[in-house]
Amino acid sequence: MAEMDKRDIAVVGAGFMGTVIATVYARHGYRVRITDVSPAALASFGERAEPIVSSLVAERMDAGAILANVKPEPSIDVAVEGCFFVHEAIHENLAAKQELFARLDQLCPPEVVLGTNTSSFRLSDISKEVRHRERVLGVHYITPAHIIDLVELIRAEFTPDTLIEWGHAFLKSIDHVGVVCAEVPGFLVNRLQYALLSEAYHIVESGIASREDVDKAMRLSLGPRLALWGPLLTEDLVVSKKTSAPIWDYLHDKTGDPKFLRPPAITRFVEAGELGAITGKGWYSFAAEYPSVVRTRDAQLKALLQWLRESDRVGEFKAS
Repeated sequence: MAEMDKRDIAVVGAGFMGTVIATVYARHGYRVRITDVSPAALASFGERAEPIVSSLVAERMDAGAILANVKPEPSIDVAVEGCFFVHEAIHENLAAKQELFARLDQLCPPEVVLGTNTSSFRLSDISKEVRHRERVLGVHYITPAHIIDLVELIRAEFTPDTLIEWGHAFLKSIDHVGVVCAEVPGFLVNRLQYALLSEAYHIVESGIASREDVDKAMRLSLGPRLALWGPLLTEDLVVSKKTSAPIWDYLHDKTGDPKFLRPPAITRFVEAGELGAITGKGWYSFAAEYPSVVRTRDAQLKALLQWLRESDRVGEFKAS
């Protein structure tokens, strides 16, 4: 597998995401060559990277040093030469990505990792004409990628475990965190995001609640819990699976919506007596006794909610 101490990375695509990704790599000391079929995109890279660099300069980074680590290169052949990692960030067009990866497969030695920032296409489709498919990895950043430090590592059936290990190590070198997902539509983040948005849109358009109250409900109740613990640990911490089961059944019975059909896992948990933190085990196992878990849970949530109440971040976006 490619060795990261070589320090040279090529980013193919100088649009919005390519600019952000190249800047993030440069901020962590990698030598980056960014290439694009558009001369205008390459010429304007520095100008478009400036707001991103400004955020990093706030962390006492030298703006000049960051930008000096990125070299716009019109020739893709030159851009990828000697790189241990080539990261594709062109527009979401499957045919264009297939053509590009077929070319990268010819230009780059087999040990060079070929990454894609696709947010929708399967690796199996993107790498259709690639001989060395085992080095193709989904490396999908979440906007804004220089602030959000989570990255989706997308794997296909042909993806070896060693490449996933490489992905985790590389992301650690740029202070980001990887989550692994199979190449299903929407991957992990968008599947969760759009499931939530679907219900939010339905609630507002059906007159169940206003847009302001939907956002407020998320910001001051569900959001803090999800931000602290995620959906599955949150369930373990706040509700018994035995209580959750009839709620699933009631929602499905009254709405007929298949998304509210009780998950089989809930039934398995209840039958096994693994109801969450209250019994010491659910999705997760808890070493501490339940009263101690509750005290820790409440302290964490109280601190975050207090910050949210005192800091009107929403107001900063509202028109006067």
